[in-house]
Amino acid sequence: MPSLTTFRIDFDRPGATYTTGDTVTGKIVLDILREKKVRGLTLNAKGEARVHWSESESRSNTSQSRRTTEHTTYRNSEEYFQFKYNIVGTNKPNVQEQIPVGFHMYPFTFQLPNNIPSSFEHSFGRVRYTVKAVIDRPWKFNHECKAAFTVVSPLDLNENREKCIGVEDEATHKFCCFCLFFCINQGSVNLRVNVPSSGYVSGQSIISTVDYLNSSHTVSVTAITTKLERSVKFYASLPSKKVKFAESEIKSTKSSSLQASRGQVSSDILVPPTPPSNLQYCSIIDLDYKLSVYVHVSGLHCKIKKSYPLLIGTVPLYCQPSAPYLDETDLARMITGKEAASTRIPMPMPNAPYPVDGPPHDQAASSSFVPLNQPGISSTSYDIPPPSYEECVLAAATIRDHDESNYVFGANDRFAPKYPVFNYPPRSDMKR
Repeated sequence: MPSLTTFRIDFDRPGATYTTGDTVTGKIVLDILREKKVRGLTLNAKGEARVHWSESESRSNTSQSRRTTEHTTYRNSEEYFQFKYNIVGTNKPNVQEQIPVGFHMYPFTFQLPNNIPSSFEHSFGRVRYTVKAVIDRPWKFNHECKAAFTVVSPLDLNENREKCIGVEDEATHKFCCFCLFFCINQGSVNLRVNVPSSGYVSGQSIISTVDYLNSSHTVSVTAITTKLERSVKFYASLPSKKVKFAESEIKSTKSSSLQASRGQVSSDILVPPTPPSNLQYCSIIDLDYKLSVYVHVSGLHCKIKKSYPLLIGTVPLYCQPSAPYLDETDLARMITGKEAASTRIPMPMPNAPYPVDGPPHDQAASSSFVPLNQPGISSTSYDIPPPSYEECVLAAATIRDHDESNYVFGANDRFAPKYPVFNYPPRSDMKR
């Protein structure tokens, strides 16, 4: 029967989620049935980023007249911090300590640096923060346990208001049918896309409208899909420089059974728990978000795609920029090109005034997150509670490194970073 029945790391903060500069505290928990002689008990805290993927390439072997497949593994890494503490003993070869029988808790504490990126997990790369405890035993295999925690690097949308301006985009797409050497005009469709803001936080809804006016008698608009998408770049340096691109859909809505000639489609996409844009302070992984609108048409014509960059932050805007609303009169003027300047609603600028009941940024948003013991901030003219912290859909199957054995306590556990989610009230419940 093993003498070590419990060996784990417990963080004092529920959910083990921290922001940059925070102090991390916790306990190493031990329960042993027999007295143990050890050189020491050490704690290792580490923050690092890694990228890793493999590619295959088929090549011709002229000497043997056959094709061979070569596999190349690309990788890169960077370290943000590594702390090592002696909890028990000194880990010197000739000095031993005794851990008596029973239940033990050893507290630990360390402070996170300020300039470190948010936690991030992906099959091609990650930014991960871990704590590892090691019982160094003389002439025996060491006992090890490991736990991961989340770090969220703040991204305040109020400090990036120039990137949060709403979208008002117009486009005309012409349909053509090629017959021999001639292009037969089949009409066109006019589109106008409105998105009130380009800056959001998790828990917030992205409300967008797409107005279309179809002048084609042979091609019809069959459906309109709106997608929140993620784009990631991974930069490898070994064995040579290489960039890996990965795009994925986070959420989407689709509207079909549309009117033939004209109509308006609205979409509402709730931003799920997700890491903030850019992964600031990480030089080997880039993270971006975009809102893509796909207009599906009949026949053999390709669908029309329009994409708009989004900024996902951790502190919401106090006063969101908004794009003007498009009515039927404006939509008709898109075709004729006759639109009086007096009818156009100006695009709000980043320096728009704060709402009457909204606090100034330098007074209410001096911290990275809304403190849990303070009332919620206002991102529009509505009061919202402070954020909760919820798991991201991107998770690691295990936190075991390639050089670790399968016998490290906790290393085979699944880990999903947690990010702040603002619990906005339903739109029907908002104060007018």
